Amino acid sequence: MTVPIMAEVRFRGQPRGSGVGGGYPTPSSPERISISEASAEKLVRPRVSHPIISPTSAFSILLVVRLLSAVYATIPDCDEVFNYWEPAHYLTHGYGLQTWEYSPVYAIRSWVYVGLHAIATRAISSVPQLEKTHEFYGLRCLFAVFCAYSEKRLYTAVSSNINPRVGILYLVLTIGSAGMFHAAAAFLPSTFAMYTTMLGMASFIDRRWGFRTVQGVFWFAVGGLLGWPFSLAMCIPFVLEEVFMGCVAWGLVPTVLRLVKGGAVSLILLVSIVGVDYLAYRKLEIVPLNIVLYNVFSGAGKGPNIYGTEPWWFYLANLILNFNVLLPLALASWPLLSLHYLACRSLEIGVTPRMASISLPFYLWLAIFTAQPHKEERFMFVAYPALCISAAVSYHVILTVWGGLSNRHTSGRAREFINWAALAVPLSLVMIASISRILVVTSGYSAPLHVYSALPPDAQGYLCLAKEWYRFPSSYFLPDGVRVKFVKSAFDGLLPGEFPETGDPWSWPGTWMIPSGMNDENKGDPSKYVPLELCDYMVESYFSRPVEEFEPDYALDQGQWESVYCEDFLDSTQTGVLGRTLWVPRWLPVKKSWGKYCLLKRTTR
Repeated sequence: MTVPIMAEVRFRGQPRGSGVGGGYPTPSSPERISISEASAEKLVRPRVSHPIISPTSAFSILLVVRLLSAVYATIPDCDEVFNYWEPAHYLTHGYGLQTWEYSPVYAIRSWVYVGLHAIATRAISSVPQLEKTHEFYGLRCLFAVFCAYSEKRLYTAVSSNINPRVGILYLVLTIGSAGMFHAAAAFLPSTFAMYTTMLGMASFIDRRWGFRTVQGVFWFAVGGLLGWPFSLAMCIPFVLEEVFMGCVAWGLVPTVLRLVKGGAVSLILLVSIVGVDYLAYRKLEIVPLNIVLYNVFSGAGKGPNIYGTEPWWFYLANLILNFNVLLPLALASWPLLSLHYLACRSLEIGVTPRMASISLPFYLWLAIFTAQPHKEERFMFVAYPALCISAAVSYHVILTVWGGLSNRHTSGRAREFINWAALAVPLSLVMIASISRILVVTSGYSAPLHVYSALPPDAQGYLCLAKEWYRFPSSYFLPDGVRVKFVKSAFDGLLPGEFPETGDPWSWPGTWMIPSGMNDENKGDPSKYVPLELCDYMVESYFSRPVEEFEPDYALDQGQWESVYCEDFLDSTQTGVLGRTLWVPRWLPVKKSWGKYCLLKRTTR
């Protein structure tokens, strides 16, 4: 529960009135609550201040960084391709790969979410002289714009309502984090929910012109109902804070009315989503409910755990990689706020109860998903902005204490230098570590985004994938005359099938036809494979290490295949921890092993 940990509240039991016109409660009605007038002022009043950097400048800086992400970020998760890029490609180009989740038998993916993105790519494709890869990167650039706007909104809300220094620290940390770089332009519901979570948090935090409860609930609902239903959990701390403060300060009735209005708008959104999915699946399906039922109540032999489980510390290790020292800072926000209050016994000196409130969502999200056996990096995307805010709060408390100490023991230029060093040096180290992490990922694993582009524009036939099936970047990288096929590899799970093709670009029978060979238990289907002899092209990797069964090194078979184009690809299993974690120049004595990622063309039949 989001309870301001530094407030001393005692109920008197008197009836409480309601706020006037949805505006701010004033501290001039002490009979409504039993806390002192000064404490009520600290808890309730809108703390309006001006951001250190203007919102327009912040958006410009964020947009540049996010556009770099759109251009250079890799695709680390095959779910992004097969569950989102491929269905969008089917809607715009009439063919693509289909996963079991889109079968009407299971219906745990919404055509509304994919359809909105397909509309955007179709608009991009209408521009003359553009190729399909431009649709891919064009949509990513739209993601970058939306992400930058959402971050700007959250930065402005925190700066204006919480503390300008917390706001600018959040801005610097989110710009400089490797985690946000990789998540910002991903075509994933968790990334979409990350955008809407930022907008929802900004709405709840920002009280400069009255309560924005309805807007906040709506944005969380958009992320949960249209994107990923589990992201609705991020709304809980803000709703509880409003209810708590409604009880002790500005009236419970108007608070509940605002929440009810937000719920009503969310219900209208849900009905609209269900209606569109009904037209697509030709049957009534509540996709957000289906997702929850499968992932939580599917029973033995089904559900997310069949795709692998991880130890409890998985997210801690992953967040350290993507956020380095920001993770311990984020985890320390509540302890530091508590210690500061216990030491100072005051709500002044730049530390307020709402800092505890905005720090709680990260704790909640981390606790919920750490408890789940099945863990994936993308599940944390929703909480990335909350992590940066919690880290900013911790750093603000540290700087507040440090400033008090330096003011006592130093003076003049020495004090200014020490204070600036305490601010700039840690931030610079964080930035350097994050840039190094971004560089090692983009330089080591970007080959799949480049190799497919070496296909001739007039290429025809089948491009086959074996052990590299899960790094396929989508049909947006293939000429229209080429189709993807799979040949047997060591993987024995369920591979995607194919949407049915028609000559009508506005007909999509794949949305409602039941495909064959699909199941929700990850059981392999032999019909998904083709004989190697049918393959005209192949994309494969080659590493200087023993190969597994069913995974020969096709690149070495020069009698049947010739290399069209190859790029270096980092062999993570043979590279040292430092070499695969942070970027270091190749001439330094750090253990790194490189393989080749190649487009092959058949030479004989």
